Amino acid sequence: MSRSPRLIHAARVAGGFHRDLLYPLLADEARFLRQRAGLVACLASEPLPFLPDLRPATAAPPPRPAAEHAADPLTIYWADLRRLPPTSREEEFILARAIELLRRALLQIILEDRSGAARAVAFEHLSPYSPVLESAARQARPAHSPSCAPEGLELLRQRLHELQAVQHEMVTRSLRLVPSAAKRYANLGVAWEDLIQEGNAALLRAVERYDWREGARFSHYATWWIQQGILKALSCQARMVRLPVYLAQVVHRVRAVQASSPFGMDPQQIARQARISVDRVERALAGDRSCLSLDRQPACVGDDGGGHWLVDQLADQRPPAEEKAPGQDELRRTMAALLDRLPSREARVLRLRFGLENGRTCTLEEVRMQLGVSRERVRQLQSRSLQRLSQALPRRALARFLEAATTD
Repeated sequence: MSRSPRLIHAARVAGGFHRDLLYPLLADEARFLRQRAGLVACLASEPLPFLPDLRPATAAPPPRPAAEHAADPLTIYWADLRRLPPTSREEEFILARAIELLRRALLQIILEDRSGAARAVAFEHLSPYSPVLESAARQARPAHSPSCAPEGLELLRQRLHELQAVQHEMVTRSLRLVPSAAKRYANLGVAWEDLIQEGNAALLRAVERYDWREGARFSHYATWWIQQGILKALSCQARMVRLPVYLAQVVHRVRAVQASSPFGMDPQQIARQARISVDRVERALAGDRSCLSLDRQPACVGDDGGGHWLVDQLADQRPPAEEKAPGQDELRRTMAALLDRLPSREARVLRLRFGLENGRTCTLEEVRMQLGVSRERVRQLQSRSLQRLSQALPRRALARFLEAATTD
């Protein structure tokens, strides 16, 4: 193959890769594979516009009927999707190959930039699931140059914009797949609008992961991603207790079997009809039980209906907590703190008279001999100190111990 194929020369003359020039190449797999390397090199080095017109010129869509303007937003959204022409098998492969060319060109621009600026711009604009970022991370090279040429960054931004335009076209033409898939899972605890939103997010992932070389149509491939996104939303949002995705699928199958029979069915019958094991059916039935909030009012309450909650109807299985009686150590610490507030001689008299030091009580004579005062003076000091302890603050500190003593 020549260094400058005729297609690239024609694109330079025409000022870009226009639809009529590029689509025959993208539609022919063998020709595309032969000229892919030359096209990627051209896109990575020359700012020629790529696919400036993604659709052929068509007539303007008919105006909406007056009745449709008054409909709800979901009806209008579904009507807009029906106006979009579905992609054929050939168009899906054309768009997928165009995406591959742009991704390869972006990767080449990123790897040839030694400053790391192109990589930073790509990380800012591309999806975290983009194969370009994964390949750039695997083939990362240390930065050597302090800056990147302005022309290189401008070309990178141009290719990023073109890649987003082609991916947007692929997503827009496939949006009709989402409501159809979401309708199968309606009335399962998540609003249809939310299921459509989750399916649209999964469709974006499908565009990033699709590989046309596998031979499958994008619509078939994307349907599985959409279904997975919807099932994941159901498992996360439909219940207070989240179920794994695989168990949510089993619950859906069990519900479908139960709905097909007007009579009750045991797990063995459900397993036989759904063609799954009895163990999985029992796990699905256990996981499909409804949850109630303890802050919710029960259906049957008193006439007034006030002040009654579901938590009030449940018995407390815990044993009643017994109030711990104050111990001797706590009493000893409390008495020591109170005695420290008394004059030293009065506190000394109480400690000796009531045995607060070593547990042995002393008589008036023994206290008199230790303090060197008369027995009457010892009696006066004891009476004065007890009066001080009978005041409000010390009495409150000793109230717990007095109550425990009277209870015993």
